[in-house]
Amino acid sequence: MSEDTIERKGRKAKWATSYSTMTIEEAEKRLGILINKLKAMPLDGMLANAKHLEGWDADVILKAKKKVYEQIVQYLEIEGYLTEVCTGFKEGKLNDLVYSIISPILAVFRCKTGRGIRLEREKEIISTENETGVRKEFVVMDRVSVTEERFVLIIEGIRSSAGEAMKQCLLSMKDMRDNNGTGVVYGFVTTGDTWQMLRNDGTSFQLSEKMHVLFYNMGEDRETWMKDYSVLVDCMFCVLSNGGTLPKRWFLKAVV
Repeated sequence: MSEDTIERKGRKAKWATSYSTMTIEEAEKRLGILINKLKAMPLDGMLANAKHLEGWDADVILKAKKKVYEQIVQYLEIEGYLTEVCTGFKEGKLNDLVYSIISPILAVFRCKTGRGIRLEREKEIISTENETGVRKEFVVMDRVSVTEERFVLIIEGIRSSAGEAMKQCLLSMKDMRDNNGTGVVYGFVTTGDTWQMLRNDGTSFQLSEKMHVLFYNMGEDRETWMKDYSVLVDCMFCVLSNGGTLPKRWFLKAVV
């Protein structure tokens, strides 16, 4: 279901301007950056900004990678290979693949840390002044307390164009960070086949190089996938470990 409709199913938007109606120029003015000047940096550089990732037991991340691999293979067997240019590309298929990838990562992370991380579908993201907003299909929140929750990450599927997806992801991340008031928030833009990670610390945006997570006949070659295509899982653990605000108490559980 598209997030571009301002009013649907009797629900009226709580913001004045939807991201989808903003031009690139309007978005850039709000963001304070030129989107096409945002250069992709190596993943090593993005991950170097993370804290605490080194504290994770390698077996925990390996377990998550195995689960993600199994989920992707199952998806491919049922729905077929998905790319942006294939004739069978549909929004629902992309959403199915995204869920297949992120759900086992969240499950392993929650089990290990005890944090109140959860996935919210069709989550409203609204600017602090109610000027801009949108509903997004995949947003991860951290329930810090009974009365407080923080934005952690958003996953933006590339549907109409890569430029539109990047614009909406950046606008979402700005409003997410503004609502949090502190810390770092993350985003991913994806075709299903390729993924790019974004980071916003409130002063600047960073963009990673593309990561590939699919290849033909991957169901017959788990070793190659684990070696060359599983870095997205490492990135997700990085994001979940650092996104939003980071209470020190949770990390102690992760490393004991």
